[in-house]
Amino acid sequence: MDDEVQDELRRLRARAYGPGADIADDPVAVARLRELEELDRTRQHTTLPSDAVVEGGAEAERTGVAASAGLDDLDSPDIDQTPRPPLLRTRRRVWVAAVGVAAVVVAASALTAVGMSFTTVERTPGIAQTDALTPAPDLDPAAVGYLGFDPEQSRGFEDYYGLTAFAGPTQIDSEGNRADCLLISDTADVADSGGALRSNAGVRFGGCAAGLFPATAEFIVNSTFPEQFRARYPVGTAVQFVLDGDDVGVFSDAG
Repeated sequence: MDDEVQDELRRLRARAYGPGADIADDPVAVARLRELEELDRTRQHTTLPSDAVVEGGAEAERTGVAASAGLDDLDSPDIDQTPRPPLLRTRRRVWVAAVGVAAVVVAASALTAVGMSFTTVERTPGIAQTDALTPAPDLDPAAVGYLGFDPEQSRGFEDYYGLTAFAGPTQIDSEGNRADCLLISDTADVADSGGALRSNAGVRFGGCAAGLFPATAEFIVNSTFPEQFRARYPVGTAVQFVLDGDDVGVFSDAG
């Protein structure tokens, strides 16, 4: 591990265990910290001097010989004090077991430190699922092709009170990373688009997954939403669509 990587590890540990720790809000940094700590533990284990293990085995062998031959004969030239392979392997097994216990202790301490650095917050208190969208196999996903969605891997859902949802993988940054994304749009815009949504469409919300966090689209209902949607979810209602595998759930603070 070079100096630059060690500096990065120190910075990440400071964010995780130091005053004002903020790494819990940065899943990318948390993953990098785990990666570097594992790399650091591996480096420490592999750099243990080999002669330390051999000397330990030799010492154990000498002790065993002394016990069987008598303390007075410990220095006898007739006693073979050469380290034997079986004891060396036993020594290594003990060392590996000790390393495993140490790694567990370090990991537990790290989790405890991170856990104590912030107050647990309920992510969506009082929010209930109100519905689930119905897949529409015949809906042409080409309407969202201009957004980077792959039509062959994308899918649409049946009209939901005047809104239509599309889901599929697309590129999410300039480095070529891809993720599953969710798009909610006016059904009327989809029907009148002629195969592609207009860039100046009315209601349109979307979001993409990030690691284990699912793709979501959330909004506050206002007067621009379709009338039937406002009848189901009055103006001012908070609504969230969540992509879960092949399904899309609908959540609302109005129940």
